[in-house]
Amino acid sequence: MGSLFRTAERALPRTRNRFGARRVERTLPGSIYRAVAIVTVTIIAVALSYGAISAVSGFAWWQTLLLAMFALGGAAEFTFVGVIAAGGAPILAVLAGLLVNTRNFAFGVAVGPYFPQDWRALIASHWINDESTAISRTGRNDRAKWHAFLLMGASIALMWPSGAMVGQWLGNVIDADLLGLDAAFPIILFCLIRGDLKNRATLSLTLVGILVAVCLTPVLPLGLGAVTSLSVFVLVAAGWAVRSTLRRRRETQHARDGDRNGAERSAVRQDSSQPTTSIAGPGTDRPSTVSRGTDQSSTAGEDRR
Repeated sequence: MGSLFRTAERALPRTRNRFGARRVERTLPGSIYRAVAIVTVTIIAVALSYGAISAVSGFAWWQTLLLAMFALGGAAEFTFVGVIAAGGAPILAVLAGLLVNTRNFAFGVAVGPYFPQDWRALIASHWINDESTAISRTGRNDRAKWHAFLLMGASIALMWPSGAMVGQWLGNVIDADLLGLDAAFPIILFCLIRGDLKNRATLSLTLVGILVAVCLTPVLPLGLGAVTSLSVFVLVAAGWAVRSTLRRRRETQHARDGDRNGAERSAVRQDSSQPTTSIAGPGTDRPSTVSRGTDQSSTAGEDRR
């Protein structure tokens, strides 16, 4: 895991302090470390409740651990355990968990621009989730965003399975509904993305998505209302794609019209720049202007006479 950071730290700028000693500038500010610490504490609390619910539902400790390690999505684990506890078929539980985790596609699009295009992206892609994406957005540049993502992703990959194991062993001692832990994640995520909401387009899309999720939550199964709200962004992306295509076509047409007009102007200038000669007409002192071809034909007629 350390090589994920070390490969990027080699290029960190080095400066000298007032005593002349060389030091490496910090990639991440202290505020990001504090945010990661707060989110990690919340993750541990929710992981405890997940382990307790899993134990009550009849899951063995190794099943709870493997599900937490490989799904690593939070909502997917709760959905899977809930479907099994309600007597649903395992295949339906898997499909429900996969459907809930389809939101990671949007997260991948968001973090893709600052992901390195090498083997590190394959490892870090497993850490894409709500918290790591939100924390990475607070970085000042691509390198800071990448480091913030790795820090939050590594914390989740370590503390989510660990907290689930502790919750599994505690069993019925923890009551997630009584503690109200399900409300902790939305509040923290809202605090992390409030800076992005200053953009009017982002704020409008967020409000529409919230409205869609609230309207569909009573109708759809648990967790699918929020996933369905992502369709708002799909429709907007499709509209932007169509607008970009039309804009490119208009630009291409304007370029063609400009080339055609330029060719016509060049032809007019070429015709007007042909050389002319002046000869005196018969019986007059005023010279008449004719083209060279006309002058040559007149000379040939006089020679024949």
